[in-house]
Order: sequence, then structure tokens, then C-alpha cells
Amino acid sequence: MINLLQLSKILLIAFFFTLISFNLAISEEADEAVDIWKSKKNNEQQKNQIEEDDSLIESPILSQDENILSASINELKLKQDDQKIVGLFDPEKNNFDLSMWSSSDGEDVKKVFGRINKLKLSRFSEDLLFNLLFTNSYPPKKNLNSSEFLKMKINWLIKNQRVEDLENLLSANPVVGKQTKAIRFLVDEYLSSANIKSACEKTNFINKDLKNDYLDKFKIYCLINNDRKEEAQLVFDLARERGLKDNFFEKKIYKILGISEDSKDEKILDNNLLNFYLSHITAESFNYVPNDKTDKYIWRYLSSANLIEIENFEDEEVILTYEQAAANDSFDKNEIFKIYLKLNFNFNQLKNVFDVYKNLNNYKARALIYQSILLSDNVERKIDLSFLLRDLFKKDKIYNVYKEELLDILRSIDTNEIPNNYTELVEKTLEQDFEDLKKIKFDNEIIHRSKVIKHFLDNNEKISKTEKDFKSVYKKVKRNKKYFISIKDIIVLESLVFDGVTLPKELDYSELSSQLTVPQNLQKLVSENQLGLVILKIIEIIGEDNIEDLDPETIYFLSKILNELNLKKIRNNILSEALPYKV
Repeated sequence: MINLLQLSKILLIAFFFTLISFNLAISEEADEAVDIWKSKKNNEQQKNQIEEDDSLIESPILSQDENILSASINELKLKQDDQKIVGLFDPEKNNFDLSMWSSSDGEDVKKVFGRINKLKLSRFSEDLLFNLLFTNSYPPKKNLNSSEFLKMKINWLIKNQRVEDLENLLSANPVVGKQTKAIRFLVDEYLSSANIKSACEKTNFINKDLKNDYLDKFKIYCLINNDRKEEAQLVFDLARERGLKDNFFEKKIYKILGISEDSKDEKILDNNLLNFYLSHITAESFNYVPNDKTDKYIWRYLSSANLIEIENFEDEEVILTYEQAAANDSFDKNEIFKIYLKLNFNFNQLKNVFDVYKNLNNYKARALIYQSILLSDNVERKIDLSFLLRDLFKKDKIYNVYKEELLDILRSIDTNEIPNNYTELVEKTLEQDFEDLKKIKFDNEIIHRSKVIKHFLDNNEKISKTEKDFKSVYKKVKRNKKYFISIKDIIVLESLVFDGVTLPKELDYSELSSQLTVPQNLQKLVSENQLGLVILKIIEIIGEDNIEDLDPETIYFLSKILNELNLKKIRNNILSEALPYKV
């Protein structure tokens, strides 16, 4: 393999010989008495210069082997491509490093990442994965090049609908503009929200070498929309020369330009969002009824552009289609509740809702109960109806539609007015929200709940302060003759020692610590310094669980591994959720 310096020398030599040949040809025409010996001497000097540089490979121009140069350049290009770094964060942000993937086999990375992709990650796991994937770093040297690694990252952002993060990645890394899927995703996201301006702005990120019919057609429309018609025509002509053939698109564009011969073209095409959008803005009388096969982006566009009109509320299949779309996040959930409010019920039906709903079809039963919830001023009745409605949504497997609405209803109720027999049910439903509001209560008679853990909560509080806190806590612990050191205590003690905190000499926990183990496969990866793959495995282990729900043995080996890798920030994030007692 040659480097850039060697390649430059080769090209310089080739240019030099070409120049000599050109001068010789001119000299022969101007003067037949040419000093051929001088020319020969120059050639010999050039040859000697090449032979003196042992690092320079034989010029393919001299050797008459053109394949050598071609292969060398391609090999060099591959090497350069594999060194591309695409990310959002500096490695120092999480104690990572540029080479954290270098020692790993790309096949192993893809396998673990594939398993993770099948999980519904907890908030902690997803945040950690995001930081891992988008820290600036080299890809694995084996079985996973830069381009494949970038596609994995982009696909993850798209799968998790992280629009803003993808935009940030695109702004910071122009190479992302070469990824058709990334640009099209952003275009469709904004177009489906009827935000044509923001959608068109995304065409500015398209790499000039990227050729894609869908994006080219959208760019042409955007140029027309921005009153750059001549430029649009030029781009259109170039696209057709390249092979673009789309009669539907051509007719719609000509109609937008006002030069169409067929002014009555009302054809609607819903095979993609762009065609559907063009159908809508060019139709004089637009009428479209979605179904269960309608693309999610078209559902969103229908909602955003206020194109949803239900004339027949008696058609259960139509309403169910909308509910299913909302459950799949293809249709605005709020629109479902607006539909429910349009249904008419009499006073007796609303009053006797607990009996009447049983005789109604599914969506009407849900609508009746929903209206009754909004009208009720009795807290107990409101709570009963709210959870009854939850059960009906779950029965039809569309609970996703109601989940946030249920939380909003429960949050609107004054906690002091909730009957005692409902308190636990309401709190459990709002558990996540309550968890965020809870405050940490320190218990200085238990090591892993004492003020000592401020060391981790405050991201490595000053050693002197931690040692002072530990001394006061340890005095209380020693007085308790029945106190035994738990696994969580050992986690705290070992982490403090790792951070340089000096503990009392008489505090011996080595025997208990020796009984705790770290999975051998993870320990092997740690010893091989496969940092990226280790964190990926940790994310898989935590998976869908909240940190506070993990058993102490798991927390122990996670902290042990993170200590060995000197990943204190991640360790502290885990311990900050696993150790404190919250009230």
C-alpha cells in the first residue's frame, strides 16, 4: 500500500516525463540538430533519483502497468474512507476515546447492536446508546467500515424518530448528506407536518454527487416554490438526461408552472408522500379516504393539513382505521379524541354510562366514557371511568392512543382529593412522573444510603469532603453491632477506593468482595480494551430495565467494569439511580 507522499511522487514523475516528451517533440520540429545525449542524460538522472528513494514504488507509467496505479489509488481511497469520523461529541465527554471500537470485530458489534435494536430500551439505556454511537471515534478495523458504521447510526436515529439529533449530525458532518435515507427521512418528516419551508431547507444538505430520483424531484418542486423556475427547469432537464422518467411528476410540475395542457388532471397518487402532496396542491377538488394500508407519512399529512373529514360516524371500520393509525403513531392521537367529542349522546346515556357502554360498539363506548370523564366533577367517578376507558383501549390493543391522555386526566386531579382506596393505583400509574419529583433522603446509618454517596451524585465531589463525610458515617455504622456490609455497600466502598478516597484500615470487606464475580466474557473484553463493545454489552444487559430495578449483583459487576475502564461518569450515572433512597 502506498501513502499520499508516495503517490504525489509518482504523479510528479509522470508529469515530468510528459513534459520532457512534449519539449522533445517541439525541439524536433524546430531544429533537427537535437542534442539527444543531453536528453538521455536527463533520463538517466531521473532514473537514478527513483532508485535512490527505496520507499518509492516503481512508476506504473515507466513499467507500462496501468493496473498498479489504479489498484494503489483504490487501496489508498479505501484506507482514507475507513478513517472517517462521524459524530457529535468529543470522546472526553464520557471518558471515551477515538479508538474505542478499533480492537473489536465489526461482526461482534453488529450482532450485539442487532439484539439491542429489538428491545424497547429504558430511558437510561437509550441515552447511553446515543452517547456511545455519536461520540467521535474510528470504526472497527475489521468487518465494519466507516460507511457501514454510519448507516447503522443513521438507521438508529430514524428508527427512534430522533429528528433533531439527525439534523445536528447532518450539520456537523457533511458526509451524512451522501446518505439518501437520512435526507429523505428529514424531508418526509417536515413535509408530513405540512411544513414545506423546513422540508425544502433539507435539500441544501444533499451532497452534490448524490443521485436520487425522489430527492431530485422534491428539489425541483422546492426551486419552483421559491420562485427559481429557470434553475428548476435546468435541474429537471439534467435529471431527465440522467434517465428520470415520471409522467405523473411531469404533469404535476407543468400544472404548477401553469403550462399544462390538461388543466383538469385530478389524479391522486399515494405511493409516496411527495406524489400525494403534489396531488393535493394541484387538485381543484381533492377527496381522499385513507385505509389501513395508507403510509404513516400520508396519515400525518392528512392531519396536519386538516384534510380529515368524517361524514359518517356510524361506520365503525372507518373510525377503527383512524384509531389504529393513531396507535401506530401515524395519526395525531388528539384527533381521535376530537372525533369522540363529535358523537352525540343524550343526558341519560351520559348519566348511566356504566350500564349503557356495554350495549354500544367499541369506538362509541370509548367516546361515551371519554365524554363522561370530561363532564364529571366527582373525583371517584372520574378515576373509575378513566381506568375503565384504559381497559377498553387495551382490549382492542390500541392503548397507545390513550396512554398520554390518561396521564393528563390523572395529573389534573388534586392529589388531596383522591380517595385513599385509589391512591396506590393513581401513584403507580404516574410512577415515572412521581419518580422524577421525588427527593433523595440520606440515611447516615447505612453506607450506601448515607451522605457519602454525594460523591457520585455530584460527579466526584472533592476527596477531602468525601473522606470527612465517610468518617462521620462510619462512626455510626460501627456502633451498630448488628450491621452487616451489603453488596451495595461494597459497590460504594470499592468505587471510593478507586477514586482515591482513603478508608479506615480496620474496615475489611475483601472476603465479601471476593465472593462477587464479573461475567468472564465481559472481563475478557475489558482486558482487550474493547471499550465500545463493552458499553454496547452493558446497554444490552440493562436493556428495558430501569437502573433502580436491577439486582445488586448486576450493579456490582457493572460498576466494577466501569471502574476498570475508568468510565467514572457512566458509573456515577448508574450509581446515582441505583443507590439513593427517594421519598
